[in-house]
Amino acid sequence: MTEPLTSDALSRFLRDGYVTVDAGRPADFHRGIYEQLEKVFEEEGNPGNNILPRVPDIQQVLRSGPVHDALSSIVGGGYHLHAHRYCHDRPAQTEAQRLHKDAWSRLHHRTRWCMALYYPQDTTADMGPTGVVPGSQYCSTQPSLDTEVALSGTAGTVTIVHYDIWHRGLDNTSDRRRFMLKFLFARMEEPTAPNGMPTADFDADDPRAPLWNEMWRWQTGREVQAPHKLSPTQIHDLTGRLTDAEESASFQAAYQLGAGAALQPLVDAIRSGSGNETTRRNAGYGLSAAGAVAVPALVDCLTHADAGVRVAAIDSLADMGLQAAPAVSAMETAITDADPEVRQRAAYALGTTGAQMPAPALLQALYDDDDNVARNASLTLARLGPRASDALPELGRALHHPNRYVQANALKALHRIDSEASRALLYEHLSMSRWCSITSNTTPY
Repeated sequence: MTEPLTSDALSRFLRDGYVTVDAGRPADFHRGIYEQLEKVFEEEGNPGNNILPRVPDIQQVLRSGPVHDALSSIVGGGYHLHAHRYCHDRPAQTEAQRLHKDAWSRLHHRTRWCMALYYPQDTTADMGPTGVVPGSQYCSTQPSLDTEVALSGTAGTVTIVHYDIWHRGLDNTSDRRRFMLKFLFARMEEPTAPNGMPTADFDADDPRAPLWNEMWRWQTGREVQAPHKLSPTQIHDLTGRLTDAEESASFQAAYQLGAGAALQPLVDAIRSGSGNETTRRNAGYGLSAAGAVAVPALVDCLTHADAGVRVAAIDSLADMGLQAAPAVSAMETAITDADPEVRQRAAYALGTTGAQMPAPALLQALYDDDDNVARNASLTLARLGPRASDALPELGRALHHPNRYVQANALKALHRIDSEASRALLYEHLSMSRWCSITSNTTPY
């Protein structure tokens, strides 16, 4: 029986960008994982993406009730454990990392991606735990470190963070080695119906409340609300704030304009960018919040001569999700765009906006010259699930794709199709490519 995050915990996650749970296993279990990691690192080095099959006990952490339930609350049931995973090793007396965002899916506010960070040992503040800046998941510019929080905890601590949060490994000034295992998760299904959560109790006087309320509305499957009527003076003032040097003021204005269905200033900002890509991006967030009423204007932007306008429009449609379904045909056309970034965004967007079948252009994108296009196309096929059943021949070939993440996404697609034919492809491939966790360079047979 699942126990999803409480309303309070989920609202804190949407506000601050992280939530911590305990995997619920005894201390000896985590100590055993730590010792296995030490041995693997000593004998073989860092196994990178193979950390999970190399130390399979970690699966019990990811499958534990508290971790699974928290992930389901954040990125939906049936989430995808992405093929990129990594064990961060911070020896004693090592310096802090720079503050950064990871590179898989940057600059998106809604929770279609998250990361789980697991400590197999007690981790105190002096051991170089991960540091995060609460609320920074909504910012594309680097925030101040004044509010940075050290995610320390006992062995078995798992912190789930919004994928876009600014973070870093802190200084390890202790005499102890610190391992942290990072796993990436992707949402497979869009929120489609209220999940029983009450309305979140965000501080109405906080200028970030419109942003938080929009995140809550989408996260809990609620419909876009009727527009809040804005006066001409309010629209004028909010339009001026779209170009504010303070990034948070800009996207807060965009969300307020979107909630008021004041589309023209947002569309103008998409088209001009006002010389600033951050302004253009923030305008896209506002148009996503406006919902279906903004789709025609965004589709119109897909034929703009400036590739930056086309990218921003597709990003906004992708972020909007199922309400952008009328734009699916236009995005299928965009997969053949001359600009690789447009193709990347279009291949991704078809997985969030309700495509009912894999278009020929999407299947061709599996072998695009740009690896990011191929990765996004394969992820979209995984998201389509049973709707991609006509693509079994292409998915079978993608199991041998030169890009490891296309291979992994093709496996997930076959798993989600779940037909006799897809299971046969899946089993044949896995039986030939099986990784044996017992085999190593010291035990080859």
